[in-house]
Amino acid sequence: MKALRKGITTINKSVIKLLLVKHILLNRITTKSFFIITALSALPSIVVCAVVDPYSGLYKVNSEVPSYVIINNNNNRYFAHMLYSTVELIIDETGAFTAKQKNSNIIGHFKGKQEGKYNKAFVNQSGTQLTYKRIYIPEDQFVSTLYGSEKKMSNFSSSNNGICTAAYHLEPLINVTDNPKPIDALITKIETADNYFKNIDSLLILKDNKLVVEHYFNGWQADQPHAIKSVSKSLTSLLVGTAIKEKYIKGVTEVLPALLPEYKEELVDGRENISLQDLLSMSSGLEWDEWSLPYTDPNNIVWKEFASEDSVAFVLSQPVVAKPGDLFAYSGGSVTVVGEIIRKATQQTSVSDYAKNGPLSALCFNNAYWYKQKDGRTSVAGGAYLRPRDMLKLGQLVLNEGHWNGKQLIAKEWLIKSTESVVENTYIPWTEYGYFWWLSDYYLGSKKYSAIIADGYGGQNIIIIKDLNLVVVTTATNFDLNPSLTHRMINENILPAFKHSKG
Repeated sequence: MKALRKGITTINKSVIKLLLVKHILLNRITTKSFFIITALSALPSIVVCAVVDPYSGLYKVNSEVPSYVIINNNNNRYFAHMLYSTVELIIDETGAFTAKQKNSNIIGHFKGKQEGKYNKAFVNQSGTQLTYKRIYIPEDQFVSTLYGSEKKMSNFSSSNNGICTAAYHLEPLINVTDNPKPIDALITKIETADNYFKNIDSLLILKDNKLVVEHYFNGWQADQPHAIKSVSKSLTSLLVGTAIKEKYIKGVTEVLPALLPEYKEELVDGRENISLQDLLSMSSGLEWDEWSLPYTDPNNIVWKEFASEDSVAFVLSQPVVAKPGDLFAYSGGSVTVVGEIIRKATQQTSVSDYAKNGPLSALCFNNAYWYKQKDGRTSVAGGAYLRPRDMLKLGQLVLNEGHWNGKQLIAKEWLIKSTESVVENTYIPWTEYGYFWWLSDYYLGSKKYSAIIADGYGGQNIIIIKDLNLVVVTTATNFDLNPSLTHRMINENILPAFKHSKG
């Protein structure tokens, strides 16, 4: 089910070494800066404490997009990467700090205190010394500053947000189940764990189209977008569905010469027979192996694609190893080509622009960003950032077969077809694959519950269980854990709670 079943165990287990990777695959934000915020979990905006926290504020090494955050959550401070995991700090009265986790290899100290606040932070990460300087900006601009570089990120917050209203009102869990105890136990476990559960950043549950669980952890808040990794692929699948409904694309049987005629030089030796469906089901027949090497290895083919001057040409020039439609091979490159098909067909500058201006704008995304590849294309395979509530909207849209607030944004037939098994998946037992959606089953005793799953590296998940009218969303920073804890949570806590559903 995971997009990283192979090669994941070879990834360096040190969180800080991961943070020091110069270019992070699928998000590709350089690790050169951080900011400090004072926050309380589960509140919709940054909260300013009455007492000045000497560490709070935005700090940067240079003008690049900020990547690090220190969160003051109930006086527990965390050195965090917005893409990866959080590291709890021990800070003494002089401003010197170390990581609480022994294997994190981070030490440093704050210096230059003025008017109760430090102006610099000297950080040694696994032997690399970096100096961060305070940047003075209003706190309500932290999110836009973090993600707002036009050179690297596209903002796809809905263009019609001015007429948007709140999508969800949190309702008591007891209104939808007679047995809320397993959920309460799960939340307590996340809040108190000293194992992988402590790296869960959010848990949201929609039952019977009612938001009944919404919890944020490790200082994360409702309005902060989270890296959703390969959940971006499922979002891209939905954009294909809207483009077909709007008649920009005729259908999935169209082949590449009709969809991308400008790449005719690459579309030879069988490549001319690749259809949109072959790309969506990751069965193009092109050689692609992004699992044998860790994503931190520059020899991984995804690195090479991202570094290319024309990522579509790079993907299409890979050797032909099978007839289109015959062999499943997990491929972020296939998503890149689909992204270009969407962009060209919809006559938008980027896929991100189509997400912002097309039918999905009705979902009222806010603080939504999408990373750009070197060639300027939207990083559709893994570069999107969404608030967990906006992830929940995607799941609800699928649950309700394309219907949203009185409108049919995507054809019901598309969502049925795109969440059915298309080609045999020989990579991962007990799973199947549709159009950038994973398909699997959960069991409670002898009862089977079929699930539609958007699965992102590190514990980013949207799980739709139609039999229970249920959507579960998680974000996390468990990048050295496979499979995701979300699936364990479904089996051990969520299914037991909702088998007693009311109504």
